[in-house]
Amino acid sequence: MQQVNKNVTLTGPSSEQTTVQVLVQGLEYDWGSLSNSTAINDKLGLESGYCSNSTTSSMTKILNNSMSSCISSAAIISKSGSENIPFYFVRPIFEIKKLLEALKGKAEGVYVGSVKVPFRYYFYNSMSILTYRNLSFNLTFQVNYLPETFTSLIVTPENGGVMSPQYGSGTVKGETRFNIETLGYFNTGIKMKFDTSKTYSLTHDTQTEKKIPYYVHCDTCEDQVIVGDNGNVTTSVLNNAGVVLAPVGSDKTRINYNLTVGYSDKTVNEVVTGGYSDSFVVIFGLDF
Repeated sequence: MQQVNKNVTLTGPSSEQTTVQVLVQGLEYDWGSLSNSTAINDKLGLESGYCSNSTTSSMTKILNNSMSSCISSAAIISKSGSENIPFYFVRPIFEIKKLLEALKGKAEGVYVGSVKVPFRYYFYNSMSILTYRNLSFNLTFQVNYLPETFTSLIVTPENGGVMSPQYGSGTVKGETRFNIETLGYFNTGIKMKFDTSKTYSLTHDTQTEKKIPYYVHCDTCEDQVIVGDNGNVTTSVLNNAGVVLAPVGSDKTRINYNLTVGYSDKTVNEVVTGGYSDSFVVIFGLDF
């Protein structure tokens, strides 16, 4: 076989094109249930050397590690002594180089391209003369490209992230929002990972034993209640290892949503006068 190293044009939506390099460096021949056996091949024919090959009872695989041509070191012999087809099918062993780089910035969709792979097999004819036959097949690639990129994240706190207390009839509550804007290109959405071992509570500045559990809600996420009123991560989020999906909408280039953090309906007897604070970490990514 001759090693094939070619540039292949992939054509996608609206005739958009990109080029990738395809290296075909091996072939796999399958002779299935044919009554064949193997022997050492001592005839090079027109080839410059022997390929690296492995053989089983129904298949031989040859690899070419150089640009010069080669032939399998195994010969196939018909046990019946009569002529028969040499193999049922041939399958290529190939490598596509830098595919993601080639598709970067391209539109979502299906990209198709092909390359012709030539190959040759030798055989002895009815007069025991070594001869050969040149064949070829088209190796076709179909790539379903679903790009995802995460280019920027902007977090804008409402009122600087301060939960200003609002007093009712013997109760107090507080709430703030964080607007999240992510830019890029998204198929399903952006994922957030929360710390599931943490208790989400505000701690008094001086009397650290005094705490106010708070909740974390997301207005558009699949799990809208991430942390409940008791300051604990909800069961559904726990079962997903703390990962919450904010799904993408019709505009796949941006996702905009709010995280609401607050506490509600605490009696004034539960809350000691003073300042309270806490922090938590959210990791954003395309996948975890």
